[in-house]
Amino acid sequence: MSQIGTFVEAAPYVTGAAVAARYSVPLARYYRASPELRQSIKAARRARRSWKTFCEMAGMTVQQQPGLLAQMTNTSGKKLEPHVLIPPIRTIPDPFGFTAYSRALPNIGLADWDKIRDHIADQWGVSRIKLWQPQPGYINARAYLREPLDAVMPSELTTIDGSPLVKPGSLRADSDITLMYSEDGDPITVNLARSSHGAIQGVTRSGKSITVNTLLAHAALMADVQTVIIDPNLGAVAPWWRTAHTVNADISPDGPTEILRAIRAEMDRRQGIFWAKRTDKITDFSPEVPLILLVIDEVSNYTNWGDKKKAEAFRAELQAVASQGAKFGVRLWLLGQKLEASVLNTATRTNLTSRISHRVDTMEDFLHLFPDGRDLEVNAADRSMPQGIGIAAVQGMTTPLRARSVYLPTEHCWTIADAIVDALGEVRPLPAPKLTLAAEAAERAA
Repeated sequence: MSQIGTFVEAAPYVTGAAVAARYSVPLARYYRASPELRQSIKAARRARRSWKTFCEMAGMTVQQQPGLLAQMTNTSGKKLEPHVLIPPIRTIPDPFGFTAYSRALPNIGLADWDKIRDHIADQWGVSRIKLWQPQPGYINARAYLREPLDAVMPSELTTIDGSPLVKPGSLRADSDITLMYSEDGDPITVNLARSSHGAIQGVTRSGKSITVNTLLAHAALMADVQTVIIDPNLGAVAPWWRTAHTVNADISPDGPTEILRAIRAEMDRRQGIFWAKRTDKITDFSPEVPLILLVIDEVSNYTNWGDKKKAEAFRAELQAVASQGAKFGVRLWLLGQKLEASVLNTATRTNLTSRISHRVDTMEDFLHLFPDGRDLEVNAADRSMPQGIGIAAVQGMTTPLRARSVYLPTEHCWTIADAIVDALGEVRPLPAPKLTLAAEAAERAA
């Protein structure tokens, strides 16, 4: 067979392989995507296909005259026509829509995009468009098919029916935890290894528990994190009773105070690591030296306990952990309906750098976590604020934002805990259920 014959026969095969490679990956991503992401992928594709025609109709074009070299090499005798340029775009879809990335052309900058923003939204079939310029010469357009504050975003840890998707022990302390999505659809994340302490407040049925679920579920799946949960109402601790390192559901502050003292003793023990590694804080965690996540729900139950001596003892230990614990690898998260001055003193509250406020009753309640709240465009003292919406300012954010919590119901937390028990065993069994009055009477009669 001649070389020409070989080339002619091989060419279709090579071309077919190239085409398959070009389309197989996007197709695989499409079929693996959620229904919402599929909708965004389709919308982004339509936007790209119609973009040239739209730009020509909207006057978003620039005529580029032929260059000197093109004129010198033109031997046809015909006048060279100007080349029509349009702003090039590439798109990246997301669950809320897609982002179009473009370059500015001469005389077509951000202001020109802004003038026809509504027309672009109509052409792309989206509800709104956010425009910004990340750097000179570039323009980004975020197109929204769904409003992030209206969309329920399921957790990445489970399927829609609650089946676990993440292998126990596969996460690490430095894995980002997406707690919420802002009103612009940007993830609001917490990284336990790189952050400090935090606080979450909100009235009953405001969505506080869902946010806490996400924090605790990720921590439970981390191989180098010890979870300590104190909760007098059993709301936060119940799913993790079998898997957490330490749990406590005492009503009085005696047991919680002892747990805080034990954590302080561990902090003292870890001082030796400072000398050995010549550092002023612990940043590397392992099963041998784990990060300790201490979550205290309804903290006001202990700080405002009727016995003032017991309440003061708890407050003193809590303040010591809040002020010194971060550098020893302790992360403290305090929860409550309102974290007012009678609940947390200024010294303790100052150390809570990540703050989330779901709906509260009054502006004063909001100001406890956000002292500059009166100057903000957003606040949580809004009785019409839907469940799951809150104001968030986690470490690294410059401005508090409205955001919706990732949806992880308590029932799904139980399935995650079941998977952890199946893989790693349980730390302790669930408490035996209390007998009903009828059962107690029958037992006494027997």
